Amino acid sequence: MCSEYNCVTCDKLYDILFINLGDMMKKIIQRIKFKLKSENGFTMQDLLAGCLILTIFIGTIAGLMTYVYKTNMQTRLMAQMTSYAVEILEDIDKISYEDAQNTDGKYYKEKFSIPAGFNIDLQFSDYGENLEDVIKIVNLKVSYKFDDETTEYKVQRLKIKEM
Repeated sequence: MCSEYNCVTCDKLYDILFINLGDMMKKIIQRIKFKLKSENGFTMQDLLAGCLILTIFIGTIAGLMTYVYKTNMQTRLMAQMTSYAVEILEDIDKISYEDAQNTDGKYYKEKFSIPAGFNIDLQFSDYGENLEDVIKIVNLKVSYKFDDETTEYKVQRLKIKEM
């Protein structure tokens, strides 16, 4: 760039480069050229404004990435809880009616190698007081705590005595 404001060589170069952009573009470029020559560098206000805009932008992106990560993890945990519940219920279908008793969930955690973060609550209850003992209600609850929120997956099923 030339040190003179009205340099003939620079003006011709601008005319050649921006001839198709019109008069308005030329005026904008001349204003920018004048401002850059009249101000030697950036002011503190320019730097603070740039830092503020950059901070807001980075904060927004970081917040969105955190939200996406959290949602992704919750989805994976829910899929894993569903998988464990299906495995447990299929195993309950295989056992006899008499063996279907209340447990604390440790048996199934060991049997299916369920990680420590998951909690299993399995309850068997009678279907009705006046009925013959041929139907039990199976209540299964699989839960997991993530980011101070407990997510639960509950399933209710019938276990019928084979005759």
